[in-house]
Amino acid sequence: MKSFSEICFEALHRTKPFDWPDQLEKSPVTDADIQEVEHTWGIHFPEDFKELLRSYILPDPTVVYGKFTGDWAGGGITWSCELKRYLTWEEIPEDQEVLLLKFILSGLEGMADLREHSLRENMERLSWTGTAPLGYLLLGEFTDYYLFLECETGAVVYVDHDFYSMSHQKEIDNIREYKSMLFKNFHDLLRCLFLGAVYDGATGELEDAEGETRCIP
Repeated sequence: MKSFSEICFEALHRTKPFDWPDQLEKSPVTDADIQEVEHTWGIHFPEDFKELLRSYILPDPTVVYGKFTGDWAGGGITWSCELKRYLTWEEIPEDQEVLLLKFILSGLEGMADLREHSLRENMERLSWTGTAPLGYLLLGEFTDYYLFLECETGAVVYVDHDFYSMSHQKEIDNIREYKSMLFKNFHDLLRCLFLGAVYDGATGELEDAEGETRCIP
């Protein structure tokens, strides 16, 4: 029986961000590797995140796309697969309800590759913000926002670049003060960015998509 992560990667392959399975290597991460990080930092990772770590090594770059609707910070912006850029407000059709956003999962790229660094070292290195040991793991970015896994709640939150870099307080304090929830949990992130479910910004819920997003980075 396939794991949820395997289902996600097979679905993601059909959107062509990488060759399947040629560019994907099986992850060497074990439960012991994960437990060492959790024990050292005194935090717990969501089960779906741990399963992802144990599945495959995400290649560099890993670019994925999510479908969104409703009124939220990312509303009104949409990526054009044909033009390979975000459209201006004037270019977006008035009747277009489902918009597309481009995500660069830089915080997850190579995290499971243990050939040169331990899992903890990879998390610290890829989460260059320095907030990983404090429970905010950088996942990547989209438009003008950084995306973090909030380990305490399991939610996926985002912070505006400008608010995050404010110098009057520490980065971790900026996240805690200015964060907004994007996904209620890591499972919803996978459903949206890997399986094509549509996120409703007004309700915070996901709806299964009828069609697939087919963008090639």
